Amino acid sequence: MGRSKIKNICLLLPLLLSIIACGHPDLDKFEGTGFSYQISAGKTDIVRARYTTDEGAPSIQLFDIKGNLKEEATITPYSGLGLTAMKNDTIQMTYVVGENEQMFLSWFKRIEYINPTRIGNYSIRYNYEIQNEYFENEGSEIDSLYIDKNTKMMSLFLKHKLITKKPMYLFRIEFSEITLYDPVSKLYTPYTFAGNRSFFEEYLKKVLDLYK
Repeated sequence: MGRSKIKNICLLLPLLLSIIACGHPDLDKFEGTGFSYQISAGKTDIVRARYTTDEGAPSIQLFDIKGNLKEEATITPYSGLGLTAMKNDTIQMTYVVGENEQMFLSWFKRIEYINPTRIGNYSIRYNYEIQNEYFENEGSEIDSLYIDKNTKMMSLFLKHKLITKKPMYLFRIEFSEITLYDPVSKLYTPYTFAGNRSFFEEYLKKVLDLYK
């Protein structure tokens, strides 16, 4: 593809993304079991990384504090993609790849032409980590969760006992479990919901409650 064609695609990208965004529900609406999210609650808006195992690409979504979708930026899909840091007005997305993924490394060099670099007032940065193995901690059940309104730290509990406490954006919530990725230790820890209960919609409502 020529350089001029790439530039034309980049110019059309904001329009295409705005069209895509119109089809998605607001923050507290259940989209189905094939979706998972990482969420960061800012002062004036909410950032959500949205992933799907169904058809469609991952995206970064921007909501107002009432949960209304304002903007969406679609990201080139990859199985190891995740939100690993939120600092001031910068969103850090990280691709986790195997040691021999040469095709990915070649693609990553061209990422400035593929992935969006801004959404709202936020800049989006991309990096990658090479991991030879998938390291997973032994998780546990949980029966409740709490998000601190001031620090935006999320705590998971079982029978009133604190299981873990980390920045809320490091937790990826799915219909049947929550997975924590620690960027320092590179460990994944799954937490399942006790009693076959799902906290999916409850979690999304708790995010909106931070602004009440």
